[in-house]
Amino acid sequence: MKKCSNPNCESEFLFSDSKSTCPFCHSMLITSDAMATARHILPADSVDYGLNNNEEENDVFLSTHLGNMECHGRIVEIDHHEIFNSKWHKLFNSLFRDEPYQLANQTIEYTIRVENITDDFSTEITDFCMYGSYLGRLQVGDEVRINAKNKRNRRIVKKLYNETTGSAVKPGLQIPSIILKISFALVILALISLASGLVWFVKSGMLLNVIESVLIAFLPLIIMSVGIWMLVRSVFPKRRRRR
Repeated sequence: MKKCSNPNCESEFLFSDSKSTCPFCHSMLITSDAMATARHILPADSVDYGLNNNEEENDVFLSTHLGNMECHGRIVEIDHHEIFNSKWHKLFNSLFRDEPYQLANQTIEYTIRVENITDDFSTEITDFCMYGSYLGRLQVGDEVRINAKNKRNRRIVKKLYNETTGSAVKPGLQIPSIILKISFALVILALISLASGLVWFVKSGMLLNVIESVLIAFLPLIIMSVGIWMLVRSVFPKRRRRR
């Protein structure tokens, strides 16, 4: 007698040796003794493709390299405030606190708290500082990718991409602090070069020669101007005001 070789076939009937296929599922019929060693084709949903969920590569939450930071996580809290600072105050913060120089009247600062993305309880969390206008473009629960700089225990955002909305989030018009630092350094170098040039000019004695040459060149013009002025005063004497 033969029996269906498909374990998913609910047929419990026995068939004669003259039949070769099951009339219910059309699978091959085999003898009862061969059932233990028969190989069956399993349905697609029960096939093991060799994937192990534990072996899947987990995305790194936070990585650092030479002061640069990269973070992939979910926003859990957003806070911001606006203050009015003078131009010199904003310039000082840009030069010595690495804050971008905001061209608006007020200085806008955001603090966002980001946690790692997991189905269980979050195990990693950190916060980032952002300067500029981000209102309405970030919400609690958004998945973000952040590039930041670690500056004096503050993580200042340089680039931010919102994975939830699929867009890069940028602040309003502002000047990066690195540009102001380079400009300030160039001005200092120019002043130092000018001062050292003047010192060398005085020590070399060329300054007196230049002053003498200027006086010789403009002395006739100065004498003529004084003479014309005295002639005008003699022709048109200044009248006394009546009291």
